[in-house]
Amino acid sequence: MRVFLCAAVVSLFLLPSLGLAQAFLPGKGNGSVSVDIGTTHAAGHFLDDGSRLPGYSSRANHVTLSVEYGLTDRLAVGVDIPYVRSKYTGKEEPLNLPVNVIDDGAYHGTVQDFHIEGRFSVFERPFVVTPFFALSVPSHSYETIGESAVGPNLKQYTTGVYVGRLLNPFLSQAFVHGSYSYTAVQKVLGLSLNRSNTDIAFGYFFTPRVSTTFLWRTQSTYGGLGFADLYDPSTTAEVFLQSDRLTKQDFQHIGVGTGLNLTESMSANFSFIKFVSGHNAHFGEAFSGGLSWSFSTSPRLFN
Repeated sequence: MRVFLCAAVVSLFLLPSLGLAQAFLPGKGNGSVSVDIGTTHAAGHFLDDGSRLPGYSSRANHVTLSVEYGLTDRLAVGVDIPYVRSKYTGKEEPLNLPVNVIDDGAYHGTVQDFHIEGRFSVFERPFVVTPFFALSVPSHSYETIGESAVGPNLKQYTTGVYVGRLLNPFLSQAFVHGSYSYTAVQKVLGLSLNRSNTDIAFGYFFTPRVSTTFLWRTQSTYGGLGFADLYDPSTTAEVFLQSDRLTKQDFQHIGVGTGLNLTESMSANFSFIKFVSGHNAHFGEAFSGGLSWSFSTSPRLFN
């Protein structure tokens, strides 16, 4: 019996910078433009019981352009536009042939989903508390059947809150950051795929220009189907064709990142994420690096 293996939903791996940016707003008239380049290797899959099954691997590379702008001192908006190239790297014969036309071992690239997010600061002392609302919309109707699918091609609505704090006066060079979000996902064949995500990060500034961050991330999906469900004799052919989007994916990731302030307006970041445990999800790792340029449209005062 074949074991069903879910597609690489790359949107889960386009990771935000490891730091306080989400909780702290840029301020009125200030903003940033960022470019992030990364690669994700899905080496295998966590099964229903959490055990690992190597095989049916894939690789996805992305370039993401992000723009953020402060409308007021308490309200900021941001837009992300990722371009993703992915390919199937497994030695096994791809599933769902001949409908699966993308797992041919070659790279297939396309613009993925537009992500728009608004953040509003409600507290600044002693913790920075910033609720947010985000919308993710597919840029077009791309292929979703296959391990190398670049995304789920579904509308998603996310609400949550970022919380951050510098750990002064005890550790004046350290900070903590966390977030919780709940995402309502467009249903597939009438099945809910809503999920929640939690991030906790600890960071330290070695110098005013160099910082390191450690991250723990988890996801829980409410609804969807496990591998055992998808291979039940009663499962219809239509459900099996859509199984890449119907999988109930739960996971835990850990990571480490480094931030470098190159100039007053330019910074760089690098991160490594390891997929350490899960159910009906991938194991593997992701690398990314990016540059961010900050700008201001506020008038400057000269003496």
